[in-house]
Amino acid sequence: MKSIFYTLSVAWKEIQVISKERAWLVILFLLPLMIGSFMGGANLVMTRSQGNVILLEVSLVNLDAGVFGSEMAKAIQAIEQLQVTVYSNVVAAKDPVAKGAAAAAIIIPADFSQMIDSYTPTSVEVVVDPAEPEGANIITGIVKQVVAEFSIWGEVQYGVRTILNEAGILTVASPQQARAVEAQSLGVIMTRINEMRTNPVIDVSEEDPAGVQPGPTMGSFFAYMFPGLTVMFIYFIVGMSGGTLLYEREAGTLRRLLTAPIPRGAILAGKMMAYMLLACMQVVVVFSVASLVFGTPLGKSPLGLVVLTLVVAFNAAALGMLVAAISKTGKQADSIGVILAFVLAGLGGALAITPTPIYRSGGFMGFIASLTPQNHAVEGYLRLMAENASFIQVLPQIGILLGMGIVFFLIALWRFRFDK
Repeated sequence: MKSIFYTLSVAWKEIQVISKERAWLVILFLLPLMIGSFMGGANLVMTRSQGNVILLEVSLVNLDAGVFGSEMAKAIQAIEQLQVTVYSNVVAAKDPVAKGAAAAAIIIPADFSQMIDSYTPTSVEVVVDPAEPEGANIITGIVKQVVAEFSIWGEVQYGVRTILNEAGILTVASPQQARAVEAQSLGVIMTRINEMRTNPVIDVSEEDPAGVQPGPTMGSFFAYMFPGLTVMFIYFIVGMSGGTLLYEREAGTLRRLLTAPIPRGAILAGKMMAYMLLACMQVVVVFSVASLVFGTPLGKSPLGLVVLTLVVAFNAAALGMLVAAISKTGKQADSIGVILAFVLAGLGGALAITPTPIYRSGGFMGFIASLTPQNHAVEGYLRLMAENASFIQVLPQIGILLGMGIVFFLIALWRFRFDK
């Protein structure tokens, strides 16, 4: 019980010391937010601009006065990748194409609705600019897709009409009644077809070799980028904690602590607890901004996030004690800590250089990454946030980080000289 009290006392003292280190606090909190906001904002702007880019200029003339011609014109104008200009006659529609101002002109013939209604072959003319063959292929493909929908409608309508006529259902009906029955039957069938498109019987799913279905591209990237930045800056406390411990030894503060009946393990544990709290606060602040501002997913396992964060914080704090144990001066511990933070972040995949971590490709880089605590921290967060992994599924990462942290702490307790 006394050991716990001593540990908490040392932790509280260390928290007071940390609160005065404003330069470090700016690095640990403000810098990851600035970098994350810059990278996140840039990616959002690029994504939105790409989504709003108008690919091709298109002229459209609808010579048909029927329902099908009107609906097809609406469908073409609703396509986001096309900038559609409507003309009243064919000559006016072809003129921009001839001048190179439009990639193609789409001409809906005057008998379009009549031909579909009678189930007679018809055609939609696409006049293309020969100077833009790629644009011509894209527009022709789009028109074929749109026309295919009306072809299905015409075929279904013809089939309904044929069945009703052969069954003799319409022989005793008036023209108005016949059209109503035909329209009702056609509406039921087309509604069912649309339902089948929305919820197909056969679905095509996408997953990686591990059987994980990928989430939204931007959300998955943010669920990798922000945890990666957070993990990198969490391990900046390695130099901070190690350096502070050695500065206290140089100033003689540790000698005074040793005169009190405080176990040496409680001293190191108390200092680690303070820096663990600091690391947990980093995660809360960065992840909150990432979620609220950039819509970064946080996964479906709050327990997994909490436990993983505590273990990562413990690992980083223990590594800080280890650096203090192998360093001779506080300045040396600061330098070693900063170098470790950058080098291990790069090796462990904490830097979001590609949409997915390079270490997942395996090979030599994957093996090197697996030797770093940053790798297992990033992988744990990525699985929880981007892939909706459960607490059980990230236990391997939690176990490895916890094991590494215990080893770091035990070595630090063995090697550190309090009275040097």
